[in-house]
Amino acid sequence: MPHPQLSPLPEAHDRVKQNVDSAHPQAYVNVKVIANPFKINSKNKTGTLLMSYLSLNFALGETIDMLRDQLQSFVAAELSPRAAQIDRDNLFPADMWRKLGEMGVLGITVSEEYGGAGLGYLAHVVAMEEISRGSASVALSYGAHSNLCVNQINRNGNPEQKARYLPRLVSGEHVGALAMSEPNAGSDVVSMKLRADKRGDRYILNGSKTWITNGPDADTYVIYAKTDLAKAAHGIS
Repeated sequence: MPHPQLSPLPEAHDRVKQNVDSAHPQAYVNVKVIANPFKINSKNKTGTLLMSYLSLNFALGETIDMLRDQLQSFVAAELSPRAAQIDRDNLFPADMWRKLGEMGVLGITVSEEYGGAGLGYLAHVVAMEEISRGSASVALSYGAHSNLCVNQINRNGNPEQKARYLPRLVSGEHVGALAMSEPNAGSDVVSMKLRADKRGDRYILNGSKTWITNGPDADTYVIYAKTDLAKAAHGIS
């Protein structure tokens, strides 16, 4: 069954449109707040919180609504029916990655220059939520790829690194992962011991990592290491 296409999407700024959506009246509440909502009684020093109503719009916007609807259709048609088998086989669904890439959801926060959708983190959260409805394990891999790897490169990489790594990660040709945890440094990230030693114009990694989501299948890794063991968190790169 052909899967839905996410593109072309409206411009990214449409996601913050505040137009009233009559199809989702439950998304609106009325809250009225006065200029001085907390009034102090001078005699007993007690306060009375005075509330009235002001209209607030909690709609997500046309772009994110479209993203959510298309992902719901894709998940129902292609992911949910395979979820149990994916878990039983304990194998990474590489073909699913290509399909997610074609839909444009592997690079939601990445700029269009590198093949991404150029949207914000709210859109990423909605995508994560919808994929999770179909398969928790695929959603975990999706988060490790699109957030821990792709978004890190998008936010912190230099132009050369972005041009080299992002297009194939966004398309689904490559799988991404982040290597942070170590045998003796899980949630205590500052205690990591992996060193990055400068050798000419390169760094040589000396140490080990473990518990890497997508690790066995990834093509691109974002690896955290210490360039200075004495500087604790400030020595991590």
